[in-house]
Amino acid sequence: NSQQPVAVTQPKITAATLLSISDAEKGSLRDVLALLNSLFTRNRNQHRRSTWFKSLQQFRKQLGLLLDELDGKSGKTKEEKLTRRLVHWDESCIHHWYLHYTQLVAIGSFAMLGLVLMACVARVCKITGITDVYEQIRSDDMHMVMGMMDDGAVEEELGSLL
Repeated sequence: NSQQPVAVTQPKITAATLLSISDAEKGSLRDVLALLNSLFTRNRNQHRRSTWFKSLQQFRKQLGLLLDELDGKSGKTKEEKLTRRLVHWDESCIHHWYLHYTQLVAIGSFAMLGLVLMACVARVCKITGITDVYEQIRSDDMHMVMGMMDDGAVEEELGSLL
């Protein structure tokens, strides 16, 4: 096989986007935190043992910690802390939050609450720059497929499916 797969380096999540956000976007993050706090207070007694509520509790705590770190002293350690937090979110939190909130939508009687929580996760991911990394991965994958199509390698790889 003369066609060797092109090694694509995966983009890394960094705090660069988060450190350059405007005051309006910071205010938006604070608004999301206030909304999460209100939802937490309102639903605490009835749903405290539910899986989605534990995700809500974790999400609001993590967002509060992120905002505290963002408002802290500037410097290299601030950027490192924020980067570590965003990488942790990407590796072990966001996907769970999203899954739990989509399951809440499926329940029916709590669909609106689930949609609001999904929108909050999406908004926070957009502001922090996590979404940009996924769009870059998608773009790189698309460029790789288009290159394979130009080289004729797609027929070799996917010919049996056609």
